[in-house]
Amino acid sequence: MLVNARCMNGRHRQPISTRRVAGFTLIEAMVVVALVSILVGIAAPGFRSFIGTMNSKSAAFDLIGDLTAARSEAVKRNQNATVVPVGGSWTNGWQVQSGGNTLRTRAALESSLSVSGAPAAGVTFGPNGRLSADTVDTNLKWSISSTISGVTSRCVVVTPTGSARSSPGVCS
Repeated sequence: MLVNARCMNGRHRQPISTRRVAGFTLIEAMVVVALVSILVGIAAPGFRSFIGTMNSKSAAFDLIGDLTAARSEAVKRNQNATVVPVGGSWTNGWQVQSGGNTLRTRAALESSLSVSGAPAAGVTFGPNGRLSADTVDTNLKWSISSTISGVTSRCVVVTPTGSARSSPGVCS
């Protein structure tokens, strides 16, 4: 930056140029990189369990959404609608079927997730929206858990009337 010549007390000052400094020094950049790596190292384990919890919650809500869609289709079409596991395992995903047609397919779950307690043959909703008599007369329960430590499991429950809900924790 240049300073204009000025007259001060009858004397003229010569223009002075000042040095402009741009960027960072190597030492400053290395300190910032070191601080960022320390913060990432501290945050990573907590972030991993957060992602695992969100995966289990997402799987539970996807299942509830598909169970609700199957129930709705059964009422709308006035015929049975089923939700069946792909390949006999709920971790491989599931399909919503009605009248011999596949209405919706859900992809396989994350590899860290497992499903237990679910009916192997699937769930059938009758034309009235209730669980069909051949399914079961009590609540159906799915436990969705993760192999990642610190992850909250989810319990998905379907009542005989066909309503579905999810709650944190293992099904009891």
